[in-house]
Amino acid sequence: MATLVLTVVGGIVGGPVGAAVGAAIGQQVDAAIFKPKGREGPRLADLKVQASTYGQQIPKLFGTMRVAGSVIWATDLIERRNKRGGGKGRPSTTEYSYAVSLAVALSSRRVGAIRRIWADGNLLRGSSGSFQERCTFRWYDGGEDQPVDPLIASAVGAASASAFRGLSYAVFEELELGAFGNRIPSLTFEVEADAGAVDAGVVGDALLGEVGRCGGHWPIAGYAASGDQVRDALAPLFEIDGTRLVSDPAGWRLAPAEIPPDPSAFSDFCEAERVLTPADCRERRRAPLSSLPGMVRLRHYEPERDYQLGQQTAAVAGGGAREERVDLPAVLSAGSARALARALAAAAADGRETLVWAGDLAALALPVGGLIALTDGGVWRAAARTVRGSGVSIELRRFQPASTEVMAADPGLPVGSPDWPDAEASVRLFDLPNIGTTSASAPRLVVAAAGSNDGWRGADLWFQPEAGTEPITLGTARPTAALGVLGATLPAGGTLLFDRSGALTVTLANPSMTLESVDERTLLGGANRAMVGDELLQFADAEMIGPATWRLSNLLRGRNGTAAAAQAAGAPFVLLDDPALLPIPDDLARLAEAGAAVLQWASRSGVDVADIAVPTAGQALRPLAPVHGAIRRGGAGSVEIRWIRRTRTDAGWRDHVDVPLGEGREAWRVAVEPAAAGIGPWETSSPSLTLDAATWAALAPESVFSVRQAGDFALSEPLLLPLTI
Repeated sequence: MATLVLTVVGGIVGGPVGAAVGAAIGQQVDAAIFKPKGREGPRLADLKVQASTYGQQIPKLFGTMRVAGSVIWATDLIERRNKRGGGKGRPSTTEYSYAVSLAVALSSRRVGAIRRIWADGNLLRGSSGSFQERCTFRWYDGGEDQPVDPLIASAVGAASASAFRGLSYAVFEELELGAFGNRIPSLTFEVEADAGAVDAGVVGDALLGEVGRCGGHWPIAGYAASGDQVRDALAPLFEIDGTRLVSDPAGWRLAPAEIPPDPSAFSDFCEAERVLTPADCRERRRAPLSSLPGMVRLRHYEPERDYQLGQQTAAVAGGGAREERVDLPAVLSAGSARALARALAAAAADGRETLVWAGDLAALALPVGGLIALTDGGVWRAAARTVRGSGVSIELRRFQPASTEVMAADPGLPVGSPDWPDAEASVRLFDLPNIGTTSASAPRLVVAAAGSNDGWRGADLWFQPEAGTEPITLGTARPTAALGVLGATLPAGGTLLFDRSGALTVTLANPSMTLESVDERTLLGGANRAMVGDELLQFADAEMIGPATWRLSNLLRGRNGTAAAAQAAGAPFVLLDDPALLPIPDDLARLAEAGAAVLQWASRSGVDVADIAVPTAGQALRPLAPVHGAIRRGGAGSVEIRWIRRTRTDAGWRDHVDVPLGEGREAWRVAVEPAAAGIGPWETSSPSLTLDAATWAALAPESVFSVRQAGDFALSEPLLLPLTI
């Protein structure tokens, strides 16, 4: 169109000369506008971006590849509501979480397995097969007999659901989206289509549908074949192999040219009586070295860096300033890619030198693409044959063999997320004493959780007041700083403030957990508080004596009114100075009084639910046992029993006067053990009790007095006083 218009305009303006100039310009414009579409082969970036475009091409996968795939079916976001709190005039909190179900197409060729899965670049499913986020996962290998997915069938109807036969795809059922900003993440999959490495021959035979039609020698770990035509998909592989069309009496084939052990001589394809002379070489051409690229840059997928893009370069001897970039959508190790880049650089001069020989009709037996040896010792490739009368012109090009030896190379520093094996989860419920300056009105229950490695992402928790009731969501317990068990029995503590001789051995759940030593001033300030069973203690010295095993010494036992009793091996241990501890709300902790409440938990990477019984009475509600009991004689044979109270409100005694009561009223219960008919029990509102002479005389010598404080919610542990004055 531009040629016609500009020719007419040029003729009007400048006559015949103007018409010629206009025609020339118009031809260039038409060539730029209407030039044919170039070939579109696979691109490296195509495999990394998840798409859902209708008509999107699904590649055929070979070997093992990491691909994003295409979303072929998805539901709307599934919304869940969870209401928490709201008891006794407190405002309630409504939390929302979202999930989605979707199917992702991966390969239009049958595959063998789906290995790791990434979401937004982070591992969603590791090599162990466990998922970091809760979902139900299925995949289909792309066979011609695969069934319809039941979830898709239930959503669109059995009559409308497709089995996607011949297409390998993965299905996620209710994938939780909280970790991805409540949106569908970008998913990539490690897909194993073939158990081992493949080459251009394997890929070519599969795409052409004819076994033995293609050959290849450079092994690749994985390849994604795509393009408008088969030649577009095969072009990158044929380029690295130097594949040529070879014709022989058995038929044509595509294969890389390889030097046979004993190459045939050119004279073998001439008539017997003919003698070749230098005059038979009609033409010799040699391209300048400047026409060769100076550098070959090969880009590929690096398996040692989770299939991220890798790059290897090689210089071409004597080449010019031009750089040749080869984008190979294949998986190659760093060593193989480096060797391939050097092989491509060495083979850059292949075909640079051309000879045209004159032969006879016997030269028609020389296969195009075949290799022959000339008298000068070089190996040449037959590029073309031209028949003129009884003669044949043979075009030969110098063959530059490339080495296929793999060499050492550094793949670079991996930047992917670590692939942790399945972790063994530990979730413990601890009943704490009253910690603070106010009296607790509900049990102080906290949950501590940990995994056996750093890949464990926590556990979801539910509180069930009694069997058959709806579980109440508590949230997620994150990994704590230090959680474990006693490795050996801890003896009972003494009466002194510091326990210098005692020590405890702790085995932590995760070897990466650490404990730190502190000085005594910091220790007395409240550092290194830990629960061991039902005892709260502190430690000053922490020494690592083995993997995940620590020896703790220089102890403060029985803190905050807990009993410094012996603790058996296997008793749970947790460091309390950790914000990851999850407290159970007071309104739920009060529901444990019936004795049927359980704590349910499930790891974020699993679906199995475990139960932990919740204690019926909390330490925080129990008054502390009185101390310093004494029995003194009074007047007229009477006996006075005295003791000193303690308080759960403030465990310190800094001003040497009575500590705060910490209860609504002061009440004491005194009894004789074993019980004697007609004697006691007594109740008093002061820390003393006076018995007359007759009552004292009626007591058996082996009896003891049991003194307990009656608190707002529970009785204290007893103070036992023998009948000695």
